[in-house]
Amino acid sequence: MFDRSKCDLCGECLVKCQYVDYSKEKAKEEIDKLIRGEPASIIKECITCVACNQYCEKGANPFNLINQRQEETGLFEVSERSLDFFSAAEMMPTKVIPGQPGKPVISLCTVGDLIPGLFEGQLFEGMTFLKGGEYFCKIGWVHAGKESPVRDGAQAVVEKLAETKAKEIIFYHDDCYAMMTTKAKEYGINLPFKPIHIIEYLLNYLKDHKNQIKKLNMKIAYQQPCASRYTPWKDEWLDELFHLIGVERVKRKYDRMNALCCATPVVATDRERANGIKDKNIKDALDAGAEAMVFLCPICFLSLRRRTREAGLEPIPISNLCRLALGEKPSA
Repeated sequence: MFDRSKCDLCGECLVKCQYVDYSKEKAKEEIDKLIRGEPASIIKECITCVACNQYCEKGANPFNLINQRQEETGLFEVSERSLDFFSAAEMMPTKVIPGQPGKPVISLCTVGDLIPGLFEGQLFEGMTFLKGGEYFCKIGWVHAGKESPVRDGAQAVVEKLAETKAKEIIFYHDDCYAMMTTKAKEYGINLPFKPIHIIEYLLNYLKDHKNQIKKLNMKIAYQQPCASRYTPWKDEWLDELFHLIGVERVKRKYDRMNALCCATPVVATDRERANGIKDKNIKDALDAGAEAMVFLCPICFLSLRRRTREAGLEPIPISNLCRLALGEKPSA
């Protein structure tokens, strides 16, 4: 939640925003309006990428305040298609696909089937898979300008996951990991299991199977999901993973702290703006010498797959990148 005691109205969170061009004075005014509950331009102009939370060095979480005002005022433009998408996700049939005793449990949320063939090969052999509406973490609702569904649904999804009795649960969706490590704590919810991010799992697996790794000698651009703003410590794991399999994460303008959203949140309401963000992102990757773009989030992959491929960048889900390093040929 937004912590007023930590906000000194410096305005840096909005000055650093990649999607608006605010002076320091304008940024301060916008934050002051948000705090006072007055109409503020950023309520409409925000694309819900969460970056301002990471930009704030004091830990005030300004995005949480913006998101709260978006929901309260209804000024944030969101398409019916987006609302229907999230509502439908909650209604998806819940399934547990039992694996072998002693093998990991992995939650796919409601996005596990978006890229067919993604969970094949030795990395996922024998796992128990959880998927469907009852495992939907609901973090995606913030992209519709709504925080209350995230807060109101948090306890139920934790309890559903706890029914597995697993001591550890791997989370494929970055949103789910953000819920379990950041939002649950914010809401005062205790977890009866340890959340493991898919990157952490992949890294540990590859460390245990170093003798099978075939260095890829590839230069890649990494597409960071918006939810990673809640859990920035994963970047260390990611860098270690890339080094382990012989992948160079090219240095470019729009990465890490300055990473660009895949633009999915604004596609339905402002296609021109969305296309501009995508083009800027892909050009930056090409200019930095990347030959592929690696994706963690399946929504990002689907949003940018065609455009990256047409630009000469091969789109690769991160688990498939690891499978390539193990000598496998992914079908996805």
